[in-house]
Amino acid sequence: MRVWCKQIAALVGLIVLGLYAAHAEEAGKPLLTFALVSDTHLGKGGDGPAKGMMQVVEEINASNAELTIFLGDLVDSGAKHEPLYPEWLKIANGLKKPFYAIPGNHDPADLFKKHICPETDRAVDAKGFRFVLFNDTVAGSHDGAVTAEQLAWVAGQVDDAAAKKLKVFLCAHIAAHPNKHPDVGWWVKSGGEELRKLMEAKRDTVVAFFAGHFHCGMRGWSDAGGVHELVLPSALWNGDRKLEGAPGFALKEFRKGYAMVDAYADRIAVRYKPIGAEAAEPLVLKRGE
Repeated sequence: MRVWCKQIAALVGLIVLGLYAAHAEEAGKPLLTFALVSDTHLGKGGDGPAKGMMQVVEEINASNAELTIFLGDLVDSGAKHEPLYPEWLKIANGLKKPFYAIPGNHDPADLFKKHICPETDRAVDAKGFRFVLFNDTVAGSHDGAVTAEQLAWVAGQVDDAAAKKLKVFLCAHIAAHPNKHPDVGWWVKSGGEELRKLMEAKRDTVVAFFAGHFHCGMRGWSDAGGVHELVLPSALWNGDRKLEGAPGFALKEFRKGYAMVDAYADRIAVRYKPIGAEAAEPLVLKRGE
């Protein structure tokens, strides 16, 4: 009996050591990995954008991304190219893991609701994080806007996430951060001040704000009370706006691409992934810095 007990104790010890080793091995891994794709603009200049998006889908399927967020401008001049929304959806449905999308200024809200998703504002939870997606575009304008009702909804989603111990990523098409030349000068102007105050007030829960729209590669700022604001590259085209001396940060990379994000408890690591090429070194953004 005594020998049996010793064998059991040894076995339990091995199991505990094994679990500890496995935990230690996993400690350096991200809690969640996801892809961010923006400005696919199907229909702009022939079938090139569709082929590029197909390649993006193939690459994401071959990666360890657990979900994908599309940050708007799915179709170029969507009112003129409505038949391309079903094509966009067919390509996106090729993803093996879940995906979610929001409209851009090229995507009329009614067409987005008709073809892509019945809601333009919604929240998605995944592995300790909440993605709060909302439409901040204005018909006929490059500037953005959010309504009082949207702000209340976003605040409610963040508060609910905090109560559930979830961290939040805000996702929209147009950046909240005011930007002037050499930037494009497009940001959320109507309701923008209130949105930025909301982000600062809830910086303990909101990790980052992701947007697209600029077509300038990867661009961002980290001065919203510790909330990182990132403009993601376009999957169609990007241009050099000479942002080296501008406030914030900008990568010297302008190939068409998307981003892969590793989310940890205390930081995010964002990799610019040019289509068909190796990803750049990760841009590491720590929480609260």
